[in-house]
Amino acid sequence: MKKLLLAIAVMGSTLAANAQTAIETSKFFDNWSIGVQGGVYEPTIGQNMIKDMRAGVNVEITKDITPVLGLSVNYFAGINANNANDKATYFLYNAYGQKTAFDFGNLGVNALINLNNFFGGYKGQPRPVEVVARAGCGWGYILGECYRQHTHHPYSTVTSNFGLDFNFNLGQAKALTFTVKPAISYWNVGSGLNVHESQLTLTAGLTYHFKNSNGTHYFKTYDVGAMMDEIARLQAELAKKPKEVIKEVEVEKIKYVDKPVVVEANKLAPVVIFRQGKSIIDPSQRPSVDMIATYMKNHPESKVIINGYASPEGPADLNQRLSDARAKAVYDMLVNTYKIDPSRLTQKGLGVTDELFSENDWNRVVVFIEENKK
Repeated sequence: MKKLLLAIAVMGSTLAANAQTAIETSKFFDNWSIGVQGGVYEPTIGQNMIKDMRAGVNVEITKDITPVLGLSVNYFAGINANNANDKATYFLYNAYGQKTAFDFGNLGVNALINLNNFFGGYKGQPRPVEVVARAGCGWGYILGECYRQHTHHPYSTVTSNFGLDFNFNLGQAKALTFTVKPAISYWNVGSGLNVHESQLTLTAGLTYHFKNSNGTHYFKTYDVGAMMDEIARLQAELAKKPKEVIKEVEVEKIKYVDKPVVVEANKLAPVVIFRQGKSIIDPSQRPSVDMIATYMKNHPESKVIINGYASPEGPADLNQRLSDARAKAVYDMLVNTYKIDPSRLTQKGLGVTDELFSENDWNRVVVFIEENKK
């Protein structure tokens, strides 16, 4: 219990030390990796441990839930390098006449803790060298006939697996990791962790980290304090501007024709304007979306590009995300509310612009372009 409380206290202090840094939310298919390693394994039973050492291969799929915690599924197979020898399957128990390619297999499920990030905090990208602790359980199966309790039969049992991963993250993108994995697996764990019913393994190989939706191969962070300071600055600038008077404009009825809609001064145009820093469609802007939906229903062959923009204020990366979100919001409304076929729509976030309208406030906008029309 004391150890658990100590671990919680350490984690709490780590989070407090990094309270100004937040990790971007990741999707389910982010932060997956696959690794293949080769090496040796050694049964701990017997008198000639070095003599009984054999080759093995390991395949592992990993999902990192946070920079600290991960889960993996791995399969380790021991190669029967001496399959012409009657003692070829001397693994935990004697075996007879085994001539298969593999001595045994062990399918494991493991919890992973990145010790560097746990104790030192996550720095925004993987360190060049990291140590990961692993622990889990599995199902082991010895091929062929094994002598156990004076009977001959294949042997399978629940296993318990422990180890450390020494990760060397390669390249600027950190897409590849060279890993060295010492580990121990206990067999027949129902009778306890018996060192005489276990195996030692040492493997090394490469792991590939798949690309995430954030464009990198790892978790991204952002500085909460800097973002709050930027928001405060923008609010202060906005407060200095004179208040604008919103005038009601009479909207004339539009007759839809088989031509792109042209934006003209004082005319209703199919554009959707957003509030500063927002990607939610205001009720006053929904008629513009309705116009596009009606046009597309009246012209079933039409296809429309939805371009999202942001005004120049604020950080470029934040404005890019805003333009993406604004295009996505209009796309979702056309698909979900107006039942427009998604194949007829293309959404793009084009970041910052100050060229569409003379007023910057109007450049927080989504515009529509009909494909193949000029």
